[in-house]
Amino acid sequence: VNTEHDVPFPFNWRPPLFFWKLIFLEKGSYQPDPSRSKSWNRGAYLSNALAHCGECHTPRNLLGGLNPSMHYAGSEEGPEGELTPNITPDLETGIGNWSIEDIVWLLQTGMKPDSDNVQGLMSESTENGYAHLPLEDLHAIAEYLSSLPPIHLPRESKTQESEMEW
Repeated sequence: VNTEHDVPFPFNWRPPLFFWKLIFLEKGSYQPDPSRSKSWNRGAYLSNALAHCGECHTPRNLLGGLNPSMHYAGSEEGPEGELTPNITPDLETGIGNWSIEDIVWLLQTGMKPDSDNVQGLMSESTENGYAHLPLEDLHAIAEYLSSLPPIHLPRESKTQESEMEW
């Protein structure tokens, strides 16, 4: 059963949303990067416009907007309070040691290269979404994620790292 959205004041007041949108909402349709491959552009489109990977995997600022300098670097305050991992190709804190096939496998099955499985909302996203995409699209997403600038974002503790929800 769906429950109604219950947003407390002042967030339930619509006029300030106009200003928030002016600051944070990206208008327009996706524009391909002509210097990149067709597959890379498909992966960028799927990751940013359809799957909205950054909504969970990018930290937010004080006003709730995404922090563009930390795009896909993970967040300690993800949806439903989950820790979300860094999915940039940083070798130490991200997925820099993963192959394209490792990323595709995770999106298909929900299994990480270390044989652990994803949890929380990422489990739902995999089971109900990514697992049904054509292999070509999964490869495109993996190509795009692998090309991002690596962002080093250490966690406060190893316990937090192990509690991350994929």
